[in-house]
Amino acid sequence: MKKKLVGIFLLFSLLSFAKTYNIGDKITLKIDGEVNKSEIEKSLEDYKIDSLSEEKDGSFIVTFTTYKVGENEVVLGDKKLKIDVVSTIEPNEKEIYEALSNPNNRYIDQDYPHMGILTILAGVIAVITAFFMYLVDRAKNPYVIFKKEMSKVTNDNWREKVSLELRRYIDNSYNTNFLGGEYKLVSPLEEEDIEFIKKMDYLKFAPNRDGECLEYKRKALEIVDRLRKEKKNDV
Repeated sequence: MKKKLVGIFLLFSLLSFAKTYNIGDKITLKIDGEVNKSEIEKSLEDYKIDSLSEEKDGSFIVTFTTYKVGENEVVLGDKKLKIDVVSTIEPNEKEIYEALSNPNNRYIDQDYPHMGILTILAGVIAVITAFFMYLVDRAKNPYVIFKKEMSKVTNDNWREKVSLELRRYIDNSYNTNFLGGEYKLVSPLEEEDIEFIKKMDYLKFAPNRDGECLEYKRKALEIVDRLRKEKKNDV
């Protein structure tokens, strides 16, 4: 910082200086007269005193710094010293974020409908979950399983496959053990249904296993469709 030397003679009239100082400049004053160190410190309490020393002739040399822009006033006894301090910042440097002076570069915080978006997302997730659960339940449905497996019946496997899938459907629907050979008559099963299953067993193990694939397959489908209609809460 630059150092300026200004003398204040308390024995004389009011001193005024037209010179201006930059903010942060170190200003040095020589003070003569009936004054002590504590008075000088008090008069400069609003400024930053860098040094204060007493000379051999009784005068004081004080150096201080001010950061107050504008006309500063130092009062010592009945004397006043006016010091004009100006800023070193150019007008074009006052804009801290110069790029933001252009309205096109400014970020505008908009009030987005966050709750609405979250609600929509929650709805989509709920629909996807419901659809997934529907697929899981459908995959476990006895009728769906029966229809799927019956589509795999061929002329080579129908004697075993038709009986197997019909008994599996009955067990899954009525908590029976037809797959284990326990043909228990439970509603809405009929005696004719059990006789049909026993006939299928005969075809599986009899030496002469004649019969029509489509006829036995059709009969098994008819039995399951009838049971399905009569069973409540079945799909």
